[in-house]
Amino acid sequence: LAQPGSTPIAQDPKFRAMSPGVEPQLEDPKLTAPQREALLAALREACGGDLAAVKVDGESLDEASKDWSFHTPHRPLAVACPSSPEQTAAVVRACVAARVPMVPRGGGTGVEGGAIPYGGGVVVSTERLRRLELRSDELLAVVGAGVYKEELGKFLKPHGLLFGPDPSSNPTLGGMASTGGSGMTTMRYGTTKENVVSLVVVTAQGEVIQTRRPVRKSSSGYELTQLYMGAEGTLGIICELTVRLRKQPPLRSGGVLPFSNVKDAVDTVVGAVHIDPPSMLRCELLNSEGVECTNKIFKTTLRECPMLFLEFQGADAALLRQDFDKVVAIAAQHGCVASEVQYAEHGESLDEIWEARRGCYVAAMRYRGQGRDRVFVSDVCVPIPRLAECVAGAEADCQVLGLKCVICAHIADGNFHCLVPHQPAEMEAVNEFEAKIISRALACGGTVSGEHGIGVGKVAHSCREHGEAHVAVQQSIKRALDPLGLMNPGKVLPLPKDGPAKL
Repeated sequence: LAQPGSTPIAQDPKFRAMSPGVEPQLEDPKLTAPQREALLAALREACGGDLAAVKVDGESLDEASKDWSFHTPHRPLAVACPSSPEQTAAVVRACVAARVPMVPRGGGTGVEGGAIPYGGGVVVSTERLRRLELRSDELLAVVGAGVYKEELGKFLKPHGLLFGPDPSSNPTLGGMASTGGSGMTTMRYGTTKENVVSLVVVTAQGEVIQTRRPVRKSSSGYELTQLYMGAEGTLGIICELTVRLRKQPPLRSGGVLPFSNVKDAVDTVVGAVHIDPPSMLRCELLNSEGVECTNKIFKTTLRECPMLFLEFQGADAALLRQDFDKVVAIAAQHGCVASEVQYAEHGESLDEIWEARRGCYVAAMRYRGQGRDRVFVSDVCVPIPRLAECVAGAEADCQVLGLKCVICAHIADGNFHCLVPHQPAEMEAVNEFEAKIISRALACGGTVSGEHGIGVGKVAHSCREHGEAHVAVQQSIKRALDPLGLMNPGKVLPLPKDGPAKL
């Protein structure tokens, strides 16, 4: 059997070719006009007879045909918008009866093509799954899959509570669970996977299940919660989440540390991780081009050099400053000039910079002044001791290939993103860069995706990471739970040679 790091399983003759950046070759359902109308009628009935809950207009289909990635859009047959798990189950049963594929969709903020409906079929939108229930005595909340991260934050703020994971974009909670999203606070609160207690899922057969009871611990049966999380809608549709909440600390502070090169900045982070300052919440890196991009698009006035952005939270201002000074002491050992360090006792004064950091993806599109560039986004995560060489190597690779490289990184957890703006004519160089950064990450013991998921863009890379035996186990789970292959086909795993190609 192939071992991790060997020839990608996607090159095996048993599998349909799916190279990086190549969309799965799936045919749309061959429905006659009467069959199509019967399906649409069944979908409307499934959504409680609400005609507006099933969209077939061109604007809605175009919106559902794409995500934030540069992967080729593909229109669905329809967009169904159920408002409860029971309605979602009825939608699934209607699609199963018609043998039509289903693609769950949240906010459409993915960057790997995971929500693009290749093979046509029905997009199942979570936009009407809007439940919001606070269980403050348990520090839990029950949240509909269509609720956005920022929306949940506003709901919890008056209660002095928060949901820990904080992706740079504003995804839905269902999308965060489906890809294992995390973001800028992982070092303190963990990823979405560590902050979800239980899920309500609709299976590929149209049954509603709760993955486990929403108690603090359970040893009852298989851990289905983690199985469905990160599956990107290929095994079922997440409808509701019971999430773990935290108390909101009363004080925030932060600072900015400039460096002469990326390696010194990353070495500082490695040292900071080792001492683990208890109040440090965020530790983000921008390289020189990332800062230049931020200044240009968001009109900030930062010095254009590699920078660390830090945030600390707690109840004691003196302890926050003490933790910051500990990181500054480490930074001084790696070339950071203490006189250029900026500290903000009141973290709110840094909110403008944090918002600019969140906007890196959009800024990268406009960075080169060539209109709206496409943007390739890497998502590797590597062991902390190998972090400096991987980040510095990625930056050097881009320079050799003549590409702009905007590095924005949740650097303290080993996850870094290289945003590479490009036009179609530059795709060969982008593919070469991707091959280099993936190979280096795997050679260092890392993973091809820390938080964005696999979608269609990283199928071959994921197979290379795990090896044939591991992928075969995943394929077995997929066949067992979705024997008809109707749940988001062509995503996460390579398509078997014998189908489902014609649905």
